[in-house]
Amino acid sequence: MKQQAATGQNREIFGVPAVMTASECTALIRDLTQLWSLTYNQEIGDVEGDIELCRRFFDPLARGHSLRERLSQLPVTPAELLRPKRRDPLVVDTGENTLIVGVEARILLALLDGLDLEENYLVLPPRDVAAAESQALAVYQRWSRARLDQVIALRSGQGREVMQAISVGLITALLINRSDEPERAVVRWDRGTLEGQRVDTAIHAGAEQFAGAITKHRSKRSVGEQRLKGGYALSEARRRLAHRVVVIPDQPDGGELLYIPAKYKTEVVAFLGKDLARRPGLTEALLSMAFDQLVEEFRAVAGRLAHESMVFERSADTRAVKESLLLEFVRARHGV
Repeated sequence: MKQQAATGQNREIFGVPAVMTASECTALIRDLTQLWSLTYNQEIGDVEGDIELCRRFFDPLARGHSLRERLSQLPVTPAELLRPKRRDPLVVDTGENTLIVGVEARILLALLDGLDLEENYLVLPPRDVAAAESQALAVYQRWSRARLDQVIALRSGQGREVMQAISVGLITALLINRSDEPERAVVRWDRGTLEGQRVDTAIHAGAEQFAGAITKHRSKRSVGEQRLKGGYALSEARRRLAHRVVVIPDQPDGGELLYIPAKYKTEVVAFLGKDLARRPGLTEALLSMAFDQLVEEFRAVAGRLAHESMVFERSADTRAVKESLLLEFVRARHGV
């Protein structure tokens, strides 16, 4: 045992020696377990579930306001737990005599749980120490990449939630209008201008019709939400489609050009078809009907865009968009 202790005497895990006496190990388990209960107001559970619980304080995407609220609700740490000099990363001092524990403490408790406390000296094998450190690193890496992974999933149409129906309708309206180059772009102005109101109403009319058809209910969105500049529908679409939806600001007339570059049209149609296929209640027939209703409504109000020289819809091109959209929908639905 002395040889084992010598082997690991310089080794640490999260600031704790890899070699401890049984009494030291027992005290460490007791302290960490009590700090866990104080931090999360519940007893130790399964490792994976407890690690996810640590997001409450250690999630890099947590909002500052939320963290301040949670920290303010923590109980003061008992004096006997404040005496040990264990600190980051195992124990975090949040000030005002309050300590919290997180990922490292929970992983270490799981590691200590497998030791035989009947031994005089307890040695954490280097292989187990390395595995525990790798586990903690993997957790933080996953959390730190959460936003990136979320954006990648949205851009590839693999987000947990489908794209909002009104956003799909709005992008489809742009495709129908053949707004695929700056010369055929829709110009978006501030909502307060008369031109802006005309354009917003014209584009959103068909989109609303489409959304109502595929979701089977009418939206209660206010008129203020139905705008291209600062409106939710376009913001959601750009969040999903990213560079495939282009906005060119600072035009001579004060507006902004909105269009889908021709080189991305095929990608956009494929994205929409695959995303729509994720809606369990949507059928090919219903999608076809919704598309036709969008086109009908778009043509009915197209005069408002014609006044601004922004109507470029052609029947042959509209039919081609519909056929491509339905084809992508069917292929995605059947996993082709």
